Amino acid sequence: MRVGVTGGAGFIGQYLIRDYGKDYDFVVPVRDKSRLLKEETGAGIVESDYTVDSLKRILQGCDAVIHLAAKGMPKSRIPLKIEDYMPNVMASASIFEACKEIGITNIINVSSKAVWGGQAGQDLLSEEELTRPGDEYGVSKLCGEALAGFYSDVYGMKIKSYRMGEVCGLDLNRGMLNPFWKVLLDASVNGKPIPIYGKGTGGRDLIYVKDVTRALRAGLDQEGKGIYNIGSGRITTNLEIAETFCKVFKNEAGIELHPEKEEWGTTKRLDVGKAKRELGFEARYDLFRIVEDIKREYDNLKIMERKE
Repeated sequence: MRVGVTGGAGFIGQYLIRDYGKDYDFVVPVRDKSRLLKEETGAGIVESDYTVDSLKRILQGCDAVIHLAAKGMPKSRIPLKIEDYMPNVMASASIFEACKEIGITNIINVSSKAVWGGQAGQDLLSEEELTRPGDEYGVSKLCGEALAGFYSDVYGMKIKSYRMGEVCGLDLNRGMLNPFWKVLLDASVNGKPIPIYGKGTGGRDLIYVKDVTRALRAGLDQEGKGIYNIGSGRITTNLEIAETFCKVFKNEAGIELHPEKEEWGTTKRLDVGKAKRELGFEARYDLFRIVEDIKREYDNLKIMERKE
């Protein structure tokens, strides 16, 4: 199967192309080749300005498209501007329009739990739960979902929008990007206490990056359309994560609680039943396996760096 992948140089795209390059003929439009993996993947990398004409030329002959490309949330608490996230909306529009014109109907559009913001009424979030984005990034993702629904309903396309939980893992080019996970990894590698704010009871619905790529692969084989929650369906606390890092990395320095500081977390988890029923997908990586694999990828990354 020939599959177009936007965002192939990004966090999720790196794993998809590396781990499934022998199973699919990947075509990857990119704006900047400098961020691509240094190892040979066999994917067809083509520079694109993400206009409709450029994408039509590059994606011609593809059987399906996975749309990962997007500007993500900043890694620090800075005010967001809607103009910074309009390119997410325009990229989605260009991709769907290009696919419509060249006859590609099987598309996976990667969205986010950010479409709910913090205002969702239920702790178990189904795909039918009212969306109320709390920031500009969430708005851009909700616009992408609306475009996907429009092209599916009006033009008969089969676009699946994946609402992701908190995707965790090591970026293969840039190391650990998420600030919380970066602190965990750095402390564990250097044998220092892991700082945890509050009591560590803040939680997150995690999904490991390699489970995400499995979900993408599952979606390629399905002709359905609509919205699917992709997560673990359970809450993992910050303290549980820190304890697991200490165990896997054998960090005897342990955990250092800071009860005076505000902890971050949520009680809201994704209802993942629809993805299991219709896509045959459910997460396989539990917390221990996630951290074990992060350590394995980190060790391999350091070995490659020493060889250069």
